Amino acid sequence: MPIPASSITIPGPNGPIPALTFGDCASARAAVILRYGFGGTMTVQWPEAERLVAAGYAVLVPEAPPHGLRSDGLLDRMACVMVWEARAMFLDLVESGSREIRPLVDHLARSGASRFAVAGVSMGGYAALAAPLQDPRVGAVVAFLADPVWEDRPHSPHLHPGAWSHVALLAVTADGDEVVPPGSLRVFAHSLASRFGSGSRFSSLEYRGGHEMDAADWNEAWVRAILWLDLQFP
Repeated sequence: MPIPASSITIPGPNGPIPALTFGDCASARAAVILRYGFGGTMTVQWPEAERLVAAGYAVLVPEAPPHGLRSDGLLDRMACVMVWEARAMFLDLVESGSREIRPLVDHLARSGASRFAVAGVSMGGYAALAAPLQDPRVGAVVAFLADPVWEDRPHSPHLHPGAWSHVALLAVTADGDEVVPPGSLRVFAHSLASRFGSGSRFSSLEYRGGHEMDAADWNEAWVRAILWLDLQFP
């Protein structure tokens, strides 16, 4: 049976945030904010939300600005500009989404959660990597196919390693990723492990495919990601 979801709206710095919620925050092992990739909608990660709920987590999937129910035509305009301009617009979207992490955590806390993680894929992974800087209540981050280096932007995650002093990171990368090359995230995870200690807290899963991961690799990565989250939230 599919796990039911509730549709809600959360006040945010960029206006109301439509979201789907799964599971019960008060009884969950932890609450996970789950963020999807560029061009998606909040229903895209439904299977992963179900996996997390089955493992004992509550899940919140926010609609990213300006995607899905928040669409304003920006994504269409991005398709018509130069590559460098599209990159700047993309990072604007990432930063806009990352600024919504605190009100999302606030909502989960009001709903009874006391431990928090952020997981994201591609664009959602970029925003997830900003979570420790945005809200110190976040205890773990799972970043799929993302990059912590946002050029020279002051909120680029790679410029703020100190924000990770109490946060765990699982980095999932693909050798053949033609959209988000894996090097920066792998180096970032290794540097955090060197600075704050190794063990399970800073871990990497490395696959051979491209940005659209093979179905078997995707499935395995999520199985292992949930096992890793279990270690962070015993």
